[in-house]
Amino acid sequence: MPAMATMGISTNTRLLGLAIIINGELEVYKVQLHKSSWSLSKANQLITSLEACVRQYSIKQVILSIPPAHCQTKEFLCLIERFKQFFQQKNIPVIGESSSVLHYFIGEHKRKTKKKLMRALVERFPELRVEYEKEMRNKNKYYIKLFEAVGMAALHEQK
Repeated sequence: MPAMATMGISTNTRLLGLAIIINGELEVYKVQLHKSSWSLSKANQLITSLEACVRQYSIKQVILSIPPAHCQTKEFLCLIERFKQFFQQKNIPVIGESSSVLHYFIGEHKRKTKKKLMRALVERFPELRVEYEKEMRNKNKYYIKLFEAVGMAALHEQK
């Protein structure tokens, strides 16, 4: 019987961060850029990009990183609803989790920043070092969605 996997997703209508963790090991991690303007067709394209991973790995749960309410557009909410419908059709539970829970990785008495989150995740998953270094050189942040997805999957995999 294949091992059960936890999938973490952090998305907006432009970027999709994806991570799959199996037995504490980071199996898949990637970020995808979808430049086209928002449409239902784009939402379907984002969902289609997940199908291969869902087929290949025995996903037991999906954790969606949900940003604060003031960052949620109607397009984002539509996309999240489409994700939930897709996974519900496959009988895979979806857990929406506030992105603020990722502060768990930083520590209780430290200032919470995305850079510190990424550093903490690199300590736990050294294979992310290359993406961390790229992100530190980027003027426009690109890989943070990847790190959020990894954090969500890792947080729920240990539960």
